[in-house]
Amino acid sequence: MVKKVVKTFTANLNKNTEKGGAWLATVNISDAEGNAGLIYQSAWSNASAGKRWVKSQVQALTPRKSVKMIAGEGKDAKGKPTSFVGVVTFKSA
Repeated sequence: MVKKVVKTFTANLNKNTEKGGAWLATVNISDAEGNAGLIYQSAWSNASAGKRWVKSQVQALTPRKSVKMIAGEGKDAKGKPTSFVGVVTFKSA
């Protein structure tokens, strides 16, 4: 029987604050020792589309159904967040 290992799914969504800048979504799966496994990136025109892509990656790569994205510290001129972070731990063979 294979022993299950605790892994961490980390998602970052960052906005390029230049005029016409896009949102860059990065997904990283690492094990308990911090060794990076899978890393995926994708660019999106708005934060909602990036969050939907992150959710689809959670469903495809982990046994979980969703990840809670929390706004980061940075804000743009209109007071909206320029980054989001989400972390989910799960067990996998």
